[in-house]
Amino acid sequence: MEVFKNKKKSARIRNSEPKINNRVGTQGYSRMRTLWTIGLLVTVTELVGATDPTTQWKLPDAEGRKWAKRVEKAVGRDGWAVEAQGNDIVVRRQKAVALARASINSIDGKPFLEGEGTIDVVLRFAPKMTMDEYERRYAINTASDKEYDRLHRTVGLSHKFDDFIATTAEEKDQVRAFREAVAKLPRHQLPDLYAPDYSIYLLRHPENGVYPVDVEVRAERQAVEDALMRYFGVYRPETE
Repeated sequence: MEVFKNKKKSARIRNSEPKINNRVGTQGYSRMRTLWTIGLLVTVTELVGATDPTTQWKLPDAEGRKWAKRVEKAVGRDGWAVEAQGNDIVVRRQKAVALARASINSIDGKPFLEGEGTIDVVLRFAPKMTMDEYERRYAINTASDKEYDRLHRTVGLSHKFDDFIATTAEEKDQVRAFREAVAKLPRHQLPDLYAPDYSIYLLRHPENGVYPVDVEVRAERQAVEDALMRYFGVYRPETE
């Protein structure tokens, strides 16, 4: 059974490694990917004012088991297991793999090895968000992004990404005012996918710039994500 047929690929998932693995909704993921292309290893405004919409909600156990079976069938790959864990459907590569962390400070551009670990693709189920509500929140996030960029430009100091070089008391006050203004910007977590009765947030583990060393393993994970993007509906605001 395929819940929603979607011919388009998701740009936020299709970009090649290395990249930010964690996300805070469709719009936030796209912005993090853009920042990663210039070497930024941490999020900037994505988490400001964001709250987890699933903390006060519980996916019924029977629904979790049902969706785990559906996802397992949709993924259909040997060596990957699917399990319901609370509000999450976890798709996990059963064998551990070598991991690395990309860094702008690495020697000769080589990543830092992180040992071994498992690779998870997580579907976090939540109450269904209507497209009208999604687009309203998307517009708020877009306005916050633009305001963040404006505030960043007005600081007028040398900087490395979001780390300003402030030496005088006046410059430090400028930076402090900037950070206080950014902290007040509204920010909504946005779901990536949807089913008939649920919205779904797509997450990865490991996160924060850690990725599989083996190119074939990365291709495996991409194939899993592609299968999920085809199976579920994908939120795409009219403004895109």
